[in-house]
Parts: sequence; structure tokens; C-alpha cells
Amino acid sequence: MKAGTFLAGLLSTAIVSHAELKRLPLKRTTLDSEAAVTLDASITAQTYFGKTSPRRPKEIASQSLYTTEISLGTPPQSFTVQVSTGSSNLWVPSSQCTSTTCLRHPRFDTSASSTFLANRTHPNFRIPSFQRQYNPKDDEKDPVDLSGTLGSDDLTVGGGLFLLSPDQSFGQVVEERGGELKSALQGDRFDGVLGLGYDAHAVTGHPFFLNLIDQGILEEPVFGVYMSRDEDRVESQLTLGGLDPDHRVGEIQWHEVTRQAQGQWAIELTAFALRREAFEIDGNAVIDTGFPYIALTRFQAAMINAQIGGVETEPGSGIYELPCRSIPTLFEFIILFGLEEYQLQGHEYVLRGRGQGGGRHASGNKKGLCLSAIVGMDFSKESGVVAVFGEVFLRKYYSAYDLENHRLGFALAS
Repeated sequence: MKAGTFLAGLLSTAIVSHAELKRLPLKRTTLDSEAAVTLDASITAQTYFGKTSPRRPKEIASQSLYTTEISLGTPPQSFTVQVSTGSSNLWVPSSQCTSTTCLRHPRFDTSASSTFLANRTHPNFRIPSFQRQYNPKDDEKDPVDLSGTLGSDDLTVGGGLFLLSPDQSFGQVVEERGGELKSALQGDRFDGVLGLGYDAHAVTGHPFFLNLIDQGILEEPVFGVYMSRDEDRVESQLTLGGLDPDHRVGEIQWHEVTRQAQGQWAIELTAFALRREAFEIDGNAVIDTGFPYIALTRFQAAMINAQIGGVETEPGSGIYELPCRSIPTLFEFIILFGLEEYQLQGHEYVLRGRGQGGGRHASGNKKGLCLSAIVGMDFSKESGVVAVFGEVFLRKYYSAYDLENHRLGFALAS
């Protein structure tokens, strides 16, 4: 991060609560290129795409996932859940779900928990697909969604790090359409989702993080996310109730959250630049720990990838490949959130595959080609969202989320 002239007026003292800081280890699972997911049916796609978008990226190999362990009920029933700032929901499969995908996962059995309380006022939930899944065979667009029942129970997180008892609301998925559940679980790599978003975006009840605050478990309504670049040396971590100074360098650069009314951790995206060409942007960028890449509009992604020699894998896919040998010569990709500047080097926004220079990331399937982490998507004009910044960005920058002051910040990760 460059301080420069952009720094004035944006520096702020970071919030750290040593007494109440809860450190929750996150497990990173790197996926092979074969573990492709359909973006149309993903949780991210449901959140950001418009209802009438043209053809979107059909397949993309997910780089990695960040998960933690939770248990629900008495006696506890265990699940591995993805931690996502792009969602506000907590859900797991239900024992009433009999789809092939459900049967491959632990399923929550309400009858086996002595502390479970069904939601009598709002007994059901649905996570709708704001998208229609593209069918290249007959050009039909079929609805896909997740639906199920709502209730509350004891929730234990991080192997007993803390207990929410007994009123943590969550959803139990009973039905799915269009292969939605398998896609949402990214090839069966986890069992559900633990969302850290705002209340307005929740359909499974009062969100987990807000419940921690309401029950007085945390001293400060703040959390931070560190995504390790070397899991063998340092594990990734979610800190609740404060920010960890051990995983960041310097002060947090804060930005006002622009989409809290819509339940999103989003900030103003002012511009980006590559190869000395700057592009002014007027819109919001969502910061999502559950998304592996950087998603821009199709036009913007095409411009950026053209400058680095990227070629679309197939027309309209929004996914780009380029020769791995060109990585050392690539220009910095510069992003401006508000007036603050952030940078990614070529090796940080182009992903090497196994057997290509020893990297661990996904890549294209052609020899000598690597995958650009800058992908093109369609966003609805109504949403005001023009970009999603996920793991590719967050592995370089420690991210901080301040619910009380409605601000989101970054510092260089250490």
C-alpha cells in the first residue's frame, strides 16, 4: 500500500480489544482445477448478478476455501462451514433432505437435539437465485434455489472457543433445485455457510456476528480476517471482538461501508490502473472472503486482460488465460478504494497451476498457460455493485470490519 498523498485524512487508530479478542483458526483447502464450480448457481452469483444478465462465466476452477468447525444442538452435531463476508446466513443440510448432495454431508437432525427450537413465526426460508442458470443446449433458463426450515439452537464455534446458547438462528436446507446445493458447497468441500454480513441481507435469522454482540460475548463489534500465504508456516485466522496486530503491518486504512442497508460489506471503488492507464469507476466493490478471485464487469475485465496478454478461454466465458512465462514482466494492478491505493503484483493476480513453477493455485488446462484471477461477470445496474474482491486481494491485505462505525479497512498482511 502506498501512503503518498492519498493517505491524508484516512489514517485511523485500529481497534484492538486484548481482553475479549477471540482467535478462530481457519482451514484453507486448495482445490485442483478439476474441482470446477458453476458461478451461476453459487452463493456469490446469487448475491451480485442481475436477473436478466446475458451469458455468464460457465465454469471456473476455485482457488481455495476457508472453513471452520462448528457444532449445533445438544448433544452437538458437527459441521464444516465456509466463512463468508459475502453472506449473512448460517445454514447446513437437514436430515429431511434426501438429495444426492445432502446424503454426502452431515445433516442436522432436529429430533436428536434436546435444545432445538423451531421458528413458529417464520418457519421456512429460501435463498433465491437472482440468476437463471444458463443452459447452452436449449437456451432455457431454469430457476435454482435452496429452501428449508428455520430454528434456533446451541452453537459452538471453534471447538469450544465460545458457545451461543440457545438462540442462534440458522437454516436447515431441505430442498434444492438445479444442482444448487452442490454448487453452493463448491464440490462438496464443506457442509454449509457461516455468514458475517449485515442483518438486512439475512434470510436464516439474526446473523451469527450480531448475536455475539447482543449476548455480550465480544467487547467490540469488530472482526478481522487474515488469509495466510503459507499455511504450512502460519494458519489463517478470523479474530472476533478486535483486530490482531500480529498479522498486519502498520495502521488500518478505513473506508466507509456504502451498502450496509443492503447487507453487504461494500466500499467505494474509485479507479484501477494497469500499465500507466487509469480507469475511473463509479460504483461499489463488495469484499467477500468466500469468493476466490477479483470480479469486474465484463468490459473492464476484458480491458485489463487484454493489456496483460490474456485470452478468453471461450467466447463469453469471462475467464482468461495467458502464458505463465509472462508473469515476471507484468505490470502492477493498482486499485483505488476512495483515495487509498492498493497494489497487486503480476504473480499475485495470475495464478500458477500444479506443475507450473511449483505453484499451488488453479490454472488453465493448456500446457504453459496460467489463469488470470481477474474475471468478467455481469452485475445488475440496480445493485450498484461493479466488482467483487475476494481471496486474491485478501491474501495480501489483512481486512478489518467495524460494524459499529460502518467501516471496512485494510493493512498489508504480515
